[in-house]
Amino acid sequence: MIMKKLIIPNDVVFLSGNGNHALGADILVHLSELFGKRCVFEHINYNKWPELELDNRIPSYAKMKNKVVVIYQSLFRSDLVEEAEDLIWACKHQYGAQYIIGIFPFMWNRRQDPKMFAKEGDLGKKIAKPDEIQRLRMTISKLAFCGVDEMLVATPHSNMMSEYCKEYGVVFNEINPSPLFAKTMDTFVRDDEKNLVKVYSPDLGSIQRAIELGSLLKCPVLFNEKNRAINSETTIIESEAEEIKNLVMKLREAYNFPEIHYATSEMVKDQIVAMIEDEVASGGTANGTGRRLADFGVKSSYLLATHPVLTLSWRNKLFFNDPFTKVIMANSIPRNYEKRTGGKIFDISLGSLFASDLFRALNRL
Repeated sequence: MIMKKLIIPNDVVFLSGNGNHALGADILVHLSELFGKRCVFEHINYNKWPELELDNRIPSYAKMKNKVVVIYQSLFRSDLVEEAEDLIWACKHQYGAQYIIGIFPFMWNRRQDPKMFAKEGDLGKKIAKPDEIQRLRMTISKLAFCGVDEMLVATPHSNMMSEYCKEYGVVFNEINPSPLFAKTMDTFVRDDEKNLVKVYSPDLGSIQRAIELGSLLKCPVLFNEKNRAINSETTIIESEAEEIKNLVMKLREAYNFPEIHYATSEMVKDQIVAMIEDEVASGGTANGTGRRLADFGVKSSYLLATHPVLTLSWRNKLFFNDPFTKVIMANSIPRNYEKRTGGKIFDISLGSLFASDLFRALNRL
């Protein structure tokens, strides 16, 4: 039997932007262990002209020719997107990189993806909200034009990200933090109380993530339906019993997961609830849901989120009346000293997950 030769770090050039470099370094530590050989970032001289135009330079540019280039950048600000595009274009179109993999733990414009729909008899799809610009699509099209061939992203907001990647010929890989969340919950919950654990999806948008976590924890999944108003305030949709029953049956069939239930006070009273979200922005919605669970009489509740977006005044909103036993957040976006909480948030690193998927991607080439 002929074994395929593993690609080695010498065949790959690693670069990092300024977006959350600490996570990028952690990914390379894990990747080095997988290869059995040290992987390091090439140096970049970051600079700007007096007019604030980019003047970034890669001293080791000659190494790019016909190589695989891995560019790490968490895209949580528009200037970091511009920086990434600058580096990607140079590597591909100026220095002759053969294949570029973008590691983007967080994707800018993640929510700006107006849904497409089609009616019977239509020749093509239409945009549900045509006055909204499809900026996620725009961002991915720019990254593809600059030279990205493949990308790795943690917990995309919707499946439109993968659809847009397919449209522009970019290989898409979703990094799923469920194994890390499951391990963390196993750490916090005592063995004799694990039968009390329920995973809670606060809306239908998080139901798939909740089922993935529920499968790992071997516990039921609960959900509610929410309505988001124009002012972004959310409320629970109170449906009729028959409508709820039909919805539950559809979800069980669609996901092949029999332990899906509509969340009621009776379902969560004296239980341990793990509420999963893709991100925490203002913290207001999560806090309101957490206080509702507290009013239902839960024994304890945990908030699990991949992306700590954390907009202005997030502490005051998220921790109002302290509804959560512990908040658990991944590190797709850096949470520096000014965003610390004195121990109210438990941090987990996505480094090992990105390293594993990057290792597989490199050996697939």
